[in-house]
Amino acid sequence: MKDRMIEPDFSFYYQNKVLTVDGVSVPELVQKFGSPLYVYSGKAIRESYARLTSALKGLPVQVCYAVKANSNLHVLKLLNELGSGCDLVSYGEWHRAELARIPRSKRVLSGVAKTLDELSALMKLDQAGVGSIHIESVMEFELIALLANLQKKKVTVAFRYNPDVDAKTLDKISTGRKQDKFGLTREEILDLAINYGDDEFVHISGLSIHIGSQITKTGPYQKAFKTLKKLCHEVELHLDRKLDYVDLGGGLGIQYQNEKTISLKAYANLIRNDFSEYKKILIEPGRSLVANAGILVSEVVYSKVRPGSRTLILDAGMNDLMRPALYDAFHEIVPVVDNKAVPAKDWDVVGGICETTDYFARKRKLAVSGAPKEQIAFLSAGAYGFSMSNNYNSRPRVAEVLVDRGKVTLIRKRETLADLLRNEIR
Repeated sequence: MKDRMIEPDFSFYYQNKVLTVDGVSVPELVQKFGSPLYVYSGKAIRESYARLTSALKGLPVQVCYAVKANSNLHVLKLLNELGSGCDLVSYGEWHRAELARIPRSKRVLSGVAKTLDELSALMKLDQAGVGSIHIESVMEFELIALLANLQKKKVTVAFRYNPDVDAKTLDKISTGRKQDKFGLTREEILDLAINYGDDEFVHISGLSIHIGSQITKTGPYQKAFKTLKKLCHEVELHLDRKLDYVDLGGGLGIQYQNEKTISLKAYANLIRNDFSEYKKILIEPGRSLVANAGILVSEVVYSKVRPGSRTLILDAGMNDLMRPALYDAFHEIVPVVDNKAVPAKDWDVVGGICETTDYFARKRKLAVSGAPKEQIAFLSAGAYGFSMSNNYNSRPRVAEVLVDRGKVTLIRKRETLADLLRNEIR
């Protein structure tokens, strides 16, 4: 359905019983680039972007892709080609956007802990190298105002508002409740607008919200948008002018298993109903653009078959895909070769990390034999997969491959043991 974001199997499907990415054999990719391996589909990213922007057609919306979801330079370049800007939460992500040549005017800088060193480096650039800085605390604003006035450099800012709205998603990915660390209160925002509204070097341009991730119902958006709209009018009253833009954040949920996701038309109508008066509207999708455009392929190292339990031990671990261990998140697991002769049985799927939490799934019904070198794939791994991976247990991070318009490109080399030790002093 074009009115919803793509499903996990949009680009990953079987041909002659072999899993492919847009028709390219996954086993052949593993043979060439090794296992474990992240594989992304350019077609899926393009389709996700097209569906979202098509639904928003007629609205003055600028997509600012949330770089934290998947920060590979090739992914950023592809989204830049499609017209996307970016939402950045660190100076490192800003540097990636610079290398990907995403226009500075299309960048917003978020993040609760922007340091003096980072802000000082950015303040050397025109407009601090971004379209706007999203303020997360009173102290952050005061530091930016001090730097701007001392250096007599103009900077554009927006206030990130914490509307105290429960996104009805996983507790660990909710960001818009009063107990969450993000954003400013209504009172703090109004106080800053009153005291700094006519500052010569700091231009208060907009308000921003982001209430959480993997949102699958419109209710939380509707509540947050109404609250934001009310505050916008209050701020404008104190500034005696219209805000330049509103930023509605991201959070659109995608299908990992059998979730009913949000209608894009309904989402667009919510925006249209509350914010059509603004000449510029930003949104910050991340997961919804790339999650179902990627898989993680892994091979069986060993299996254990005992009375009452069957365990697949993979060469991938929680350091490669953290979401199941961190959030109890679900990823569909499929055999790379679809062997109808193998009956589906319950398997515990684990990695080799020396942690009890290194589980990908428990009692998952899979049609696999458990033989060494047998390949499986985790679907919906394009977001918060590689970008959250790490070197725990001194494990080199895996390679990344992009398949786009029939071309296979290695977009990140597999790390070596030398890479692990490169910065250690011996």
